[in-house]
Amino acid sequence: MLSREDVIAARATPPGSGAIAVVRISGPGALTVADKVVSRPLSDCNSHTAHLRNLVDADGSFDEALAVVFKGPKTYTGDDTVEFSVHGSEYIVHRLLKALFNAGARPAEAGEFTFRAFFNGKLDLAQAEGVADLIAADSAASHRAAFHQLKGGVSKDIEVLRQELIRFAALIELELDFGEEDVEFAGRSELREMLNNTTTAVRALMQTFETGNAIREGVQVVLAGRPNAGKSTLFNLLLQEDRAIVSDIAGTTRDSLEDRLIIDGIRFRLIDTAGIREATDTIEKLGIERTFRHISGGALTLLVFDLVSSTKEELAKDIAEIRAHTGMVICVGNKLDLTGRNENEVYAFWNDFLQQNGASAFVSVSGLNEAHREHLKGLLRGLVATDDLDSDKSMVTSLRHFHALQKSEQALVLVMQALDNGLSGDLLASDLREALNALGEVTGQVSNEDLLDYVFSKFCIGK
Repeated sequence: MLSREDVIAARATPPGSGAIAVVRISGPGALTVADKVVSRPLSDCNSHTAHLRNLVDADGSFDEALAVVFKGPKTYTGDDTVEFSVHGSEYIVHRLLKALFNAGARPAEAGEFTFRAFFNGKLDLAQAEGVADLIAADSAASHRAAFHQLKGGVSKDIEVLRQELIRFAALIELELDFGEEDVEFAGRSELREMLNNTTTAVRALMQTFETGNAIREGVQVVLAGRPNAGKSTLFNLLLQEDRAIVSDIAGTTRDSLEDRLIIDGIRFRLIDTAGIREATDTIEKLGIERTFRHISGGALTLLVFDLVSSTKEELAKDIAEIRAHTGMVICVGNKLDLTGRNENEVYAFWNDFLQQNGASAFVSVSGLNEAHREHLKGLLRGLVATDDLDSDKSMVTSLRHFHALQKSEQALVLVMQALDNGLSGDLLASDLREALNALGEVTGQVSNEDLLDYVFSKFCIGK
């Protein structure tokens, strides 16, 4: 870990020319450094005030900037901080940064400002991760989950569980201190009730991960099927743009294409894949192998088939092959306009057979019908749990948090087994400590240097 006594500096806005750019410095000596690059000192200014200053270096004045002064500890990082809003020229930004480095600052590492906030007790680790998620949020649902985490929603739930475990762990430890007197400070029936309640609460948080992770990463939807079934046509229809090449020639798509689709504030990651069939060459074979890798990693698969030419035998085989790699398969019968039948007739012919063979649902569409786009979007939206999205309850969006909760749950199960078997208090205490440590990993109350490096390395520089 880098020194927390240094003054760090970085741009806080993306590279590129614009109206303004923001350069941020922070650290115990930030005001001293800032005074060396401005025409009049900032160190004697009140906290949380803005001041117009000329920026200067060894070659003279080079811009007029708005400098906002924040004096610790009531700052984002907990240290003195100055933010310079300059004209958005790359030349000006680079010259200001060079001046700050010459004045005693050093370049900030990725996430180092937020790490300072964590170290100084302004944020816990889960909240810090919420900052990164908030910056990356590109949908209403991912923004809402990240903002809830940043405001401490997950942390508060974890802390309630920790405090309950700490209370009983302390009583068990006290029993061990008075082992010779055979004194029982922690009632076993009360401990059992607490364990049941805590384990239930941990499992409830774990159950939100599937939805939470999908919101954070985007719900992966794979369009699969035989060549010339119309996968690329549906891909383009949903995106409302010509992203994939559409042709009557079978096997046009030999690689996968990915794009995002926002439906009611939820991000879906659509992947158009190579057609499933016996490959005719090495390139096509690689494309089909990639198709099944995407299917294995996706939340659901839209199995697209041609309503005119497909047979039930083919569909049964395709569903079985896809179900071997994933759980949810939605069958999408395409080219409805070429069948000469209406939707009800097509549904009656296919639905029972497809569901008997493992399909989760069936819908018939025409890839050329704009109205069917909304129908497909409604189908996709309906597959994402609504209760978790529409409530203010905490949601686990991070795989790291899920694994920590999983470890805690396993330790709590061992505590319950030890109680059932009448094992000694030292074994109970050991497993309770393990459960506590696992919960503490979520908020950073239990952490190590490698964990912190891993978390903050994912941040952008300047945050």
